[in-house]
Amino acid sequence: MKKPLILVTASNNVVENMNVVRLNHDYVNAVVRAGGVPLPLVSPFGLNELIDLADGLLLSGGVDVDPVRYGQEILNDTVEIDRARDALELSLIERYWRTGKPVLGICRGLQVLNVAFGGRLVQDIPTWCGASHAAGVEHPVTVAQGSLLNELTGKNRLMVNSYHHQCIPEDGLAPVFVPTAAWTGCGVTMIEAFEQPGYPLLAVQWHPERAYLTPKSLTDMDPLFRWLVERARQ
Repeated sequence: MKKPLILVTASNNVVENMNVVRLNHDYVNAVVRAGGVPLPLVSPFGLNELIDLADGLLLSGGVDVDPVRYGQEILNDTVEIDRARDALELSLIERYWRTGKPVLGICRGLQVLNVAFGGRLVQDIPTWCGASHAAGVEHPVTVAQGSLLNELTGKNRLMVNSYHHQCIPEDGLAPVFVPTAAWTGCGVTMIEAFEQPGYPLLAVQWHPERAYLTPKSLTDMDPLFRWLVERARQ
C-alpha cells in the first residue's frame, strides 16, 4: 500500500547572504514513525503540483505571524516575523481546507491557522501576564472530554512542552474552531489546542514531535502523527 505523503512547512533563513530553508528533523522523524512520507516544502514554486501530490499538511513551528494579519501593530522587539512564510502558509491553509485533506498545526502552525480564520494572538506572553512558556518549559494542559485530542491520547490531562512566547487568549479563538485543551495560570487562560467540527484539522500549541525526547515526563504524542497519516491515507 502506498504510504501517504505529508507536506511539511519550513522556516526561511538567511545564512552568509544565502536564502536557506530550515526544518527540524523531529518533524520529519515523527511523520516517518507514523508511517508517512514527509515532503518538506522548500520552495513555493510548483505549489499547485505539491498540493495535489501530498495527502496531508503539517504546519510546523517557527517565527511569529505578522500582527497586521489580525489587526494589530508589532508590540515590541520580541516579535519576529516572516511575511513571505505568512503568505505561503495562509495560501496553503485555504487550499487544503477546500480539498478536505487533513491538517495538523504545531506551535506557529496553531497560531497561523487561528489567524487564517479570523482569530487573534497575544504577541508576547511575559508582557501580557508574566508567565514563561518558552525554552522547553513543561506544564500540564486540560483536555476537553470527547474531543479528538482526548480520543487520541485517552487522557483528560497532558504533560506538554512549550517553546513559544505567543498564544491564543481565551477570547481570541476563531469562531470556526472548538477549543480542546487549555492552560490556566497567572490569572489568564491560553488555548492550547483546537479542532474544527466536520473537518480533519487538529492544532496544538506545544511541540509533540519533541515529546519522545523526554518520554518519562511528557505524554506520548505519536498518536497525533498517526492520526494525520491515517486520515491522509483515507
